[in-house]
Amino acid sequence: MKLEIELEVPDGAVDKGAEAELIRSVKEQAALKLYSDERVTTGEAAGMLDLTRIQFLDLLRRTDVGFRVELDDEDFAQIRRLRDEHVRQNNR
Repeated sequence: MKLEIELEVPDGAVDKGAEAELIRSVKEQAALKLYSDERVTTGEAAGMLDLTRIQFLDLLRRTDVGFRVELDDEDFAQIRRLRDEHVRQNNR
């Protein structure tokens, strides 16, 4: 779904350089709001902003929005592999 928003801004309030930053900021705030309202996942919010999931998690950290833990089967498999590697290294 594509959502378009029209925003009237007073003449001279935004120059060309600031326009891109304003648009980026509005998109970022929308994604953060949807995430904090539990309407989208970290992956979906990251996609909305053309970020990786890790980059979006960093954005959450920087904005103090906080995040919910969302683990899938691959995450659990990676955790098991890391745990097994750690055990093998400590048993040497």
